[in-house]
Amino acid sequence: MCGLCLLSRAGGSPPPPPGRNPVAYGLRADYRCRRHIPPSDPGPRPMKDHYDPWFVRLPDGRTIKAKSTASVRHHVEAGHVPLNSMVRRTPDEEWVSLVWVAEFADFASPHARTISAPAPVHGGEAPASPARSGVSARLDPMRLQTVGIRGLVDELIAALDSTLSRSKLVPAAAAGILVYLGFFVAKVLLTWLLAPPAWVPVAAGAGFAILVLSVLNAVLARLTHQELSTLRTAKLGEAVGAMTGPAVSAFLANALIGGAALGFLFLLTHVPEWATSGLERAGMGDQARDALFTPILVVVKLLSVLAWLLVGMCWLLTPAILVEEASWLAGIREWRHLLREHFTRIVFYEGLTVLLGMAISLPLTLAVGLALHDYPGVSPAWPVGVGTGPGENWVTGSVDAVLYGLAAAPLLALLGVANVFIYLNLRYEQAK
Repeated sequence: MCGLCLLSRAGGSPPPPPGRNPVAYGLRADYRCRRHIPPSDPGPRPMKDHYDPWFVRLPDGRTIKAKSTASVRHHVEAGHVPLNSMVRRTPDEEWVSLVWVAEFADFASPHARTISAPAPVHGGEAPASPARSGVSARLDPMRLQTVGIRGLVDELIAALDSTLSRSKLVPAAAAGILVYLGFFVAKVLLTWLLAPPAWVPVAAGAGFAILVLSVLNAVLARLTHQELSTLRTAKLGEAVGAMTGPAVSAFLANALIGGAALGFLFLLTHVPEWATSGLERAGMGDQARDALFTPILVVVKLLSVLAWLLVGMCWLLTPAILVEEASWLAGIREWRHLLREHFTRIVFYEGLTVLLGMAISLPLTLAVGLALHDYPGVSPAWPVGVGTGPGENWVTGSVDAVLYGLAAAPLLALLGVANVFIYLNLRYEQAK
């Protein structure tokens, strides 16, 4: 058992390091302590025993989740939850009328209906509860969380609104241009100087892209987290300052996970060729070779799908490092824990993010496709092919790379920002 767990059982808590937020630090320590307690340990689990969730279906069909009975009562009294709503404890139970449940039966009396109606103020509007956002709102025990796809969409719309600012789009455009220029330069320069195998420029460009995107995601995660935590617009200079440590940690984590996944994909592309050569050398007949080659090909395709999913989920690595102020190794552990508990939810989250990013990138992508290819290509070309066509030179290839980078900027910006929202949602709302 860790030292934090021993202090928790003794009734104390470790003091936060200088300059750290004491509330967030204490909750992060409490969260990690709960994970360190073995499943067979009958000892108390902080906060878990007091978790008292309710699912509430509103009359308009929306389903929300309250963290406690006190939260439901608070919002009923404030008029946010009507008395004709339905409630249940778990998704497996049947919906029951709110006033039929013992915890809320007192609201069925006429006196309760009178006092539960919100008092009108100027203009006849109900008084609004104090606005909270960011990590503070996600830790608020009275906060109501929208359940289901609508909740996912709400989070992504909030992320999109945060993305459409100069402080997010400018670094994303710079990173997109650098990524495409890196692939172009790696292909042209290495081919001109060394004439290496075809995979070497791709590997060099991919390594440079991981570096650039890691720095970009670190900057975007810092900006987004500051805005959510301080309720004000963060300036780019505030995020860039003191970014060396987090950027290095983000690069190491992405290089280890993303680089390993991309390397595994590269090996998988050669497995069919290697299998065919091996079966031919074994002197097998055509039918025997087909019988063995088919399952090998199926396994390769399935592993390729899983590897690409892993690459897509690497966008969550940087928020795990930046939000938790963790090292690259601790960030990987946090990321792995999220994947183990919320793999399906993360897949859908990332898919919706990519779709939304493609939608906002479509105008620039169409413009670049029309300008460079005389037809409306709806997706940017694979960056290795930038500037390598007949008659291309350094100047035209560089211009193509810049245009492709600009077209990819909205998608890159949204991915970096949205994954902070995704991480906060999974880490602070779905973990219980």
